[in-house]
Amino acid sequence: MSNLFLSQKERSHMHRLIAVLLLFVLWLIPSSVLAKPYTQARPAALHLVQKIYIDEMGASAEAARFRLLLEDQLTRKGFTVVDRRENADAVLGGALSVAQSGIYGGPADVSVTARLISSGGERLWSTNIGGQITILNPITSLRFNDPVEYRARELAKRLRGDWEKSAKAAGVKIRR
Repeated sequence: MSNLFLSQKERSHMHRLIAVLLLFVLWLIPSSVLAKPYTQARPAALHLVQKIYIDEMGASAEAARFRLLLEDQLTRKGFTVVDRRENADAVLGGALSVAQSGIYGGPADVSVTARLISSGGERLWSTNIGGQITILNPITSLRFNDPVEYRARELAKRLRGDWEKSAKAAGVKIRR
């Protein structure tokens, strides 16, 4: 029975050993892990973006046309498109690629990769839209005739949808 219980001297020694080990472990942990970083500015959030500057989307004529179509679509979705970076809350840039239809015909394959960057340089949002466009709704498919315009509409719709999710998560009411 005497092996199960420690003497007063042994318990005191064990407590000191545990305290020294605890201090040693705390000393090993870098202070950056223990301290919370203090930032004066709130991190940028997608729902705070209202004014967007659309940067170049490539060097081709189709990319320039896509940029103009995207301006219209973003305006329809409730964003304000500005003509100078300095006036914008964020900059939307990216790349457009158009692969002409193959030997079987059909619409061109249009792909878009886009990023929304805050005025502070943080990436707020990004997307990659591509692949063959397949429209199952017969009424919509009758109206579909321009894959570049379709991608501009799709990009604006995705951005607005994610903007609304960000606003909802932040508790901001959305006016429609």
